[in-house]
Amino acid sequence: MPPTLPGRRAPRPCPASLPEDLACVGGGWFVRGSDAHPNEGSAEEVFVETFLMERHEVTNQAYQACVEAGPCRPPFPYRRFRGARQPVVAVTWADADAYCRWRGRRLPTEAEWERGARGPANTRFPWGESAARPCVHAHVRDARGHGCGTETTREVGTLPPGPWGLHDMAGNVDEWTADWYAPCYRGCAGECGDACAGEEPKGPCGGEAECDRRLRVVRGGSWWWPIDHATGTFRRGKPPANGAHHRYGFRCARSLTRG
Repeated sequence: MPPTLPGRRAPRPCPASLPEDLACVGGGWFVRGSDAHPNEGSAEEVFVETFLMERHEVTNQAYQACVEAGPCRPPFPYRRFRGARQPVVAVTWADADAYCRWRGRRLPTEAEWERGARGPANTRFPWGESAARPCVHAHVRDARGHGCGTETTREVGTLPPGPWGLHDMAGNVDEWTADWYAPCYRGCAGECGDACAGEEPKGPCGGEAECDRRLRVVRGGSWWWPIDHATGTFRRGKPPANGAHHRYGFRCARSLTRG
């Protein structure tokens, strides 16, 4: 991690020990976004505090425990997507939020998600800059078809992790984040502006339940889309009630001080 400039906030160190299912994502100032696509810009330096993130996308098995406990609703039962170790799909934003809260965790902010996906070197993909061999690193659409020709998701953790120890931050399922969606950070009609800037940005309305925005941010690409959707900066907005699609899943995060 590069040294922090004098007068700027420094991130906290990672804890010495962690729950097995969580990885520590080192915080700091980094260039969030890019100028490669209008809704990824403009690129701007932001700060996120060191935080914890689940190593894997939430699986059907893990989510079912929440359904049985009561806080979560059953997902749409797509037959080929229901393996115990496959990521749960077809859950609404509220379902994802309920699960994370049930675990004593939360959805990651968009900035945290990007920090987790791009790693300390802030690369285009978790593994680096090149997309030359997509299905070696990410479960995406290639010349064989969706999901590297399988037409479904892949069991979590079966591809190499990124530098923080996070698996499937590119491909497999698009992941819900905590933030409301704006069509760009700065420089367009409806920009996010200062709500997406500075220290610990949380997006429009601070990510609160009520907002004048209508979409929530999903990140990471999925088995359905090609590799250019699986970059660390690619972003889309989706209706939070959009629970019938078999491309959206999630993972939870946790602050070092819980919550």
